[in-house]
This record gives sequence, structure tokens and C-alpha cells, in this order.
Amino acid sequence: MLQLTTGIASANEEYLITASYYSSGAVTASGERFDQDGFTAASRTLPFGTRLQVTNPATGRSVIVRINDRGPFVRGRALDLAKGAAEALGMISAGVATLKIARLTSEEASNSP
Repeated sequence: MLQLTTGIASANEEYLITASYYSSGAVTASGERFDQDGFTAASRTLPFGTRLQVTNPATGRSVIVRINDRGPFVRGRALDLAKGAAEALGMISAGVATLKIARLTSEEASNSP
């Protein structure tokens, strides 16, 4: 799997990554209050505010998440999703999933929730 970097997660290009989820914490690295039911994610390298379309090929479900935290700190994983996004993708029981990601353009991001 690829390490997620600003260059790799280019707009309109899709990549397969390994992701997990988390549901605890008080404050994110961006200073926001952590919302376990939110549609946010942690990345070691992507800038805060980056929006990604994340699809679980195993379930066909897709969500849009916003990067607001740092992590994951487990080797081989590129994203940590808030539990709300993981539930929407249908990956809670597995805990870890191979997901397809695409970085949204500024225009696409402004039209997303």
C-alpha cells in the first residue's frame, strides 16, 4: 500500500490505502474537539482541512472526510477514520480495511458537507 502524501493524494486520482478507525480522544492535533461520530480523519502528512472521498470497495459505501488530526501511528496504515465515518463505510467489525481514496478539488470540497 502507498504512504499517503500530498503528492500522492492528487485531485481526481484514486489510490488504495489501508485504514483503521479510532473513537477516543478529546482534542485533535488541529485543535478541534474530537467528535467520534464525525466524518473526519487523521493523516500523518496531508494538510489539515484536506477533503478526501473514501470508498470501501468491499461494501461499495463512500463518504467524504476532512483531515483534522495526525496519525495513524501504526506501521502500514495511511488513515485513521473517526468512528462515524468507519461505521458509514461498514468497516467497524473488521477494524482495518483497504479503502479507495481520492483527494477532492477545492471546488468539489466546497460543495461537500
